[in-house]
Amino acid sequence: MRFELPKDRLVIPSGIVVSSPDIIKRLEDADGLGVITTKSIGLSERDGYKEPIMAGIYGSLINAVGLSNPGIDAHINEIRNFYPFKKVLMTSIFGSTPEEFASLASRVERYTDWIELNLSCPHAKGYGAAIGTSPSIVREVVSSVREVTDLPIFAKLVPSPGSIGLIAKIAVDSGADGITAVNTVGPLKFIDERTGTPILSNIYGGLSGIAIKEIALKCIMEVRESVSVPIIGMGGITESSDIAAFNSAGATLFGIGTALTGMSTQELMTFFKEFTSGTKKSKHIRVPLSYKEFHVEEAWGSSSRVLVLDGSIDAVPGQFVFLWLPGIGEKPFSLALNDPITLLIKKKGPVSSSLASLEEGDTILLRGPYGNGYIPKGNVNLVGGGSGVAPIYFIAKLFREQVTSIFIGGKSASDLPLYEGLREVADVKVSTEDGSLGTRSMVTDILDLTSLNCEFFNCGPEHMLVMAAEMESRVTNPDKIFCALERYTKCGVGICGSCAMDGLRVCVDGPVFQYSVLKEGTDFGRCKRRPSGRRVSINEC
Repeated sequence: MRFELPKDRLVIPSGIVVSSPDIIKRLEDADGLGVITTKSIGLSERDGYKEPIMAGIYGSLINAVGLSNPGIDAHINEIRNFYPFKKVLMTSIFGSTPEEFASLASRVERYTDWIELNLSCPHAKGYGAAIGTSPSIVREVVSSVREVTDLPIFAKLVPSPGSIGLIAKIAVDSGADGITAVNTVGPLKFIDERTGTPILSNIYGGLSGIAIKEIALKCIMEVRESVSVPIIGMGGITESSDIAAFNSAGATLFGIGTALTGMSTQELMTFFKEFTSGTKKSKHIRVPLSYKEFHVEEAWGSSSRVLVLDGSIDAVPGQFVFLWLPGIGEKPFSLALNDPITLLIKKKGPVSSSLASLEEGDTILLRGPYGNGYIPKGNVNLVGGGSGVAPIYFIAKLFREQVTSIFIGGKSASDLPLYEGLREVADVKVSTEDGSLGTRSMVTDILDLTSLNCEFFNCGPEHMLVMAAEMESRVTNPDKIFCALERYTKCGVGICGSCAMDGLRVCVDGPVFQYSVLKEGTDFGRCKRRPSGRRVSINEC
């Protein structure tokens, strides 16, 4: 098949950053970016693996997301509202049989430009590499998809030097119009040396980034010797000079994935522009990915527990960290203080309940900080609900001279173990739903709006944030109202895209947003995403 390649030659690979159509929409004006690939879509909704799903290793990443996706029906229901895009959209699909691949391709072809066949995921049993290493199955899959669509088909292959050329030729002979080379290297196990425990919840994952660059180049050369179709080359491209090496090996387009770790949406736009112009030089991931070991020095509280650790971290209010208990899991938590590290843990699921049961002397592993944080430009009113009191406490302690008033609320007094500490900073107005502390009401019922020319910082349940911000906007500019949001966060560094909200990724574009940004979107107070990425009403989460 003859088809037109985009003028811009950079590609976002499947599973990287663009987990949802609204993120794709945000990036469609990026200079230098020619192709945007969706996450791999299957027939049914799939949550993927529990956290940790990734770890940093020698400037690279090892990950096992687990093919999380909303399912083909939900994907089409959302993508149809955005398609077509200004960039080439390549939809990645995965299945366990040729028939599944064909069904997916036939259903999605109205809402995509190209189709990518994921024949290479290294850590999902029954999918990906389990199919892509078999010449006969590759032939059947590609042939089946070719029968149902006239769109360009790219086969994404396993990084297997010595056999990848043969697989590529079989794929092209069976109807593929291009090859994507390569996927992550694996399956590999990464052990934390301190605990002897595998970091990933799935134990095994795929390695990406600069660590696999030479393998990727070798594979691309083998593919080019076997076929003459376009090749999307990827695997360790981190600086502009890498493009020449991948081009010499035989690549036509160039995928950049791991190098995008930690970048906000605006930083991505700048990155692609600079990368294309040859001025981008950074080789290394800029965000903290390794775990540091701490011990609990103090612990108090009941339904909500305060943990004070034996160390500090360079962070500002609003930022968050991941806490990891080997063998149990990890979850993100807002910082209540950076020196010493202080955390407010609300008992919810198995991970937070285990963390809340820690006592003095227990060990905890932490990575971060992440997110944009908040520093007041002038006087500020603080409004917190439940575990959202954590960043309120941080701001109050760090910028006490700028704090005008503090309003906090919870279901009961046991939700507010930081109350006494806040009273040392300023007058605190408090409410509880059961009346066990302060006024029996919601925190928005006690919110005083008579302080003019002040900023507002809100953190708590989203229905509280919506109500508080609407009230505050009656007396001040929405640009002076800040809300700290929570979304389902898997990686914390913007690479998996699970925390999408109106096309922004909360972990890197937030978690602190101006209300002027939030009120222009459609998700704030209305919709969230499940672990699969499916967009649902906020009441369903």
